Amino acid sequence: MRFIVRLDGSEKVVNVTREGTSYRIDMDGRVLQVDARTFGDKDAFSLLIDNKSYLVEAAPVKPERGEYFARVMGRHYDVDVMDELMVAVRDAESARQHTGAYIIRAPMPGLVVQVRVQRGARVAVGEPVVVMEAMKMRNELASDVAGVVSSVSVAEGDKVDSQTTLVTIERE
Repeated sequence: MRFIVRLDGSEKVVNVTREGTSYRIDMDGRVLQVDARTFGDKDAFSLLIDNKSYLVEAAPVKPERGEYFARVMGRHYDVDVMDELMVAVRDAESARQHTGAYIIRAPMPGLVVQVRVQRGARVAVGEPVVVMEAMKMRNELASDVAGVVSSVSVAEGDKVDSQTTLVTIERE
């Protein structure tokens, strides 16, 4: 299967082929053999890549948009993993002007540690609105749009599932 992977401003085409219990990864003319195993937690993996071992924690942030986070050997990465159709859809969406409500959702199951906005508050692009704790890590969720908070659907101490609506913002 062919994927487009975006990480830190660079984009790579990655071809993944299952070969028995392992995977063949073709990227930039380089071929890697990868053996992947889980630890009982669906978000934790042991990867053996060309005989070198890596511990990887990964979870979806917005899987319908190909957005994930990964922690490799303790280092955090925001990564987009998309097939070619997803890339076309995302690029088309970013090219047009968005209007209406913007919904901030929980990127994964976790605990709401802090709600930094209230209904009626004005928020700027990049302004933190909710702090969540998931997988022993605190995540500050920020607004991608400027606008006015129309609703806050959670309170501090709430346990939420992935994709739970946290805050709704009416765009300006």
